[in-house]
Amino acid sequence: MKEIEIWKFIKTIIHKNKKAALLTVVESTDSSPGKQGFKMAVDEDGNIIGTIGGGIMEKNLISESLTYVKAREKYFIKTLYHNPESAKEKSGLICGGKQIVAISVFDYADKIIVGEILSSLEAQSEVILSISQNGLSLNSKMNTVPRYTYKFENELNYEYKELYGNSDTIYIIGGGHVGLAISKILANLDFYIIVIDHREDIITMRNNIYTHKKIICSYDEVGNYIKEGGMSYVVIVSPQHTGDEAALKSVINKNLKYLGMMGSKRKIKTIRDNLILSGIDPELLSKVHMPIGLEIGAQTPDEIAVSIAAEIIKVKYS
Repeated sequence: MKEIEIWKFIKTIIHKNKKAALLTVVESTDSSPGKQGFKMAVDEDGNIIGTIGGGIMEKNLISESLTYVKAREKYFIKTLYHNPESAKEKSGLICGGKQIVAISVFDYADKIIVGEILSSLEAQSEVILSISQNGLSLNSKMNTVPRYTYKFENELNYEYKELYGNSDTIYIIGGGHVGLAISKILANLDFYIIVIDHREDIITMRNNIYTHKKIICSYDEVGNYIKEGGMSYVVIVSPQHTGDEAALKSVINKNLKYLGMMGSKRKIKTIRDNLILSGIDPELLSKVHMPIGLEIGAQTPDEIAVSIAAEIIKVKYS
């Protein structure tokens, strides 16, 4: 989980009585390479973790951050335009659009807020991270809120809010070869990974070092462990059609960002017909990605995992 690694990096630096700058993309437009929520940290020695889009823009901002960590002020906002002909501050890129980056400087005096942010990420507890001209703060999530919001009056009056703590979570139902392969790929894509299976003694479950959590339960009970919302993705890849059907029935009524099931056309038709006969609304079933994954001719577990990961990424940014 890259967000956790960024904050661990900042914590390590400030506990050495050094400074670190956090760069956060608070807004982006058009083809800007750094999307809203992207983060990168830079310490006073020039070491970095994370990315805000790469290229010459990122290189220049890293250099600029080294001057910020030595400044008396701690909070800055930069608006960069990806157009070499722009009359405003240029990023060095030519892709079009703009990117607004908030720069926050941390030192040892910020150890409490950094610790609180890390704790929320480790516990997967939802909070609101706010960044403004007055600094960073954490607030409790009171109701349904957008994942990102940004308001800007001027460089001395702005506020960015991000639903934080609860990462995009992938629930992989089925801990076999495909489940293991999906875990391996998504571990590098900043997902919180939970694998659910009714078998705890299979080698692929034991060998899955990429998952953050493993749950052992029957497939008809998986819905009890899945949180609803726009950050929840469910992949059904159990070893038998009966397990797939039970799992799908258990989660079909949940509000999820993504729901997909692996299977041949014949198996999918059988499961679909069975669920409709049991009273499931056909419209709900039409929203399920089945067969799961983008059509790339995948055959092996690793290839199937690539197609599934690609489809999930497509849905994530749609």
